[in-house]
Amino acid sequence: MEVNKRQLHYQTNRTSYFEGNAVRKLNTVPDIQRHGRPHEAPSTTPRRQRRRRAKSLSGITFTSLLVLSVAIAATVFTCVEYLMLQNNVSQLEKTLIAMEESLDQKIKANDAAYDQMNQAYDLEYIYKVAVEELGMVYPNNNTIITYQKSNSDYVKQFSDIPK
Repeated sequence: MEVNKRQLHYQTNRTSYFEGNAVRKLNTVPDIQRHGRPHEAPSTTPRRQRRRRAKSLSGITFTSLLVLSVAIAATVFTCVEYLMLQNNVSQLEKTLIAMEESLDQKIKANDAAYDQMNQAYDLEYIYKVAVEELGMVYPNNNTIITYQKSNSDYVKQFSDIPK
């Protein structure tokens, strides 16, 4: 009995607040049935009518299904294309790194060959042989001889150059 009085008191006095000397009911909560529904008898509608009702209640039409399918297909296509582009970019980056490493190796090999060539040919020795053994000297202003250029691409020397 006491439980029923509490429930009755709860159901009748469900207001959110009191204001002044006038009591207003604002935002009242609808009654909640705490007791389960009595067992309902099985539906007597035929199976076909239940399917039609389920289809009509689903809320999706053929056009909305078609639009949704196209949107999903476009999204999947875009994702696949994006992944393929990402793969291409990563392959190009790997190729670029390999080419840069190859370039670095070739530059190092070129520098090593240049240093080896400079060490193999001693310029001091070449100058000494040219001056002492072959009698070569640097030209002076009065030893330079100029000539007139002909229209051909080469020059033939028919006699010795005068001293």
